[in-house]
Formats: sequence, C-alpha cells, structure tokens
Amino acid sequence: MRVISERDLKKLKAATRLSVDGAGGSEEFQKATRVRQGQLSKYGLAGDEHMETFVPIDVAVEADLEAGSPIITEMMAKLQGYRLVRDEAEEPEAGLTHRDISALNAEVGDVSRLAIEALDDGKIDAREKRDLMRELADLKAQIAVIEGKLGDGA
Repeated sequence: MRVISERDLKKLKAATRLSVDGAGGSEEFQKATRVRQGQLSKYGLAGDEHMETFVPIDVAVEADLEAGSPIITEMMAKLQGYRLVRDEAEEPEAGLTHRDISALNAEVGDVSRLAIEALDDGKIDAREKRDLMRELADLKAQIAVIEGKLGDGA
C-alpha cells in the first residue's frame, strides 16, 4: 500500500499544472527543460491513464524556477507537513515582478483547489476548514507583498 493518498497525488498533479502554466505552458516550457511538450502535459493530468506519471525532480525544479515560484516544491513540502520559507539571505526584488504574480496565482489556485475538494461531499469538515484558513492566510500574505511593492511606487 502506498504511503501517499490518491487525493495527495492529485494535489501534486494540480501543482505541476500550475507550475508548468506559470512557466509559459508546456509548449514554451519544453524549450527550457529536457522533456517535450506532450510528456509535460501528461505530468499534470489526473485521469486514470496518467496517475502513475509524475514530473521528474529536476524538471519540477526547472518548472518552479521558470514559473518564478516554488509551486511543486511547496506542495511536496505541504504533503509532508512542512512549509517553505524564503531564505533571508536572498534579497527580495524591490518592484512588482512576474514572480510576484506567479506566486499570487499559485496561492489563488491552492485556495480554489482546496475549496472545490472540500465541497465535493457537500460539507466542509474541521480539517478542511483549517486547511482552507491556512491557504487563505497564505493568499493574504502574497496580496500584502504585492500591495507593499505597489505602495513603494513599482
């Protein structure tokens, strides 16, 4: 029996789709990695025929780098009970960047995905509520980053 649930596998697939989309889509991203467009698309598909096909770790890192946000990496950390924190030694960019917008999109995607999953059975249980509140907090934090950068005259 696998340690990771089917639900968590679908979360990895969704994170992969978001990251590849943030990297310009599979057609554009294939130019920056070793995998071709068709295979990149399969990594994000959650249908039965593709549930055993996952993005290799090096391609996941490249997708996240191209997307400007650790979307896949963050999901892997979350599934293990961890949270990513930016290295303090790395100086954040002063003005609004594409990376900021990619991070915002990733947070919106996380909230949307969790809300849809929570509503699948018609009710939101305590764990789902807690997870949604955590994701909403992450979304608010990213909005605050963008507001701060816009307030600085980006």
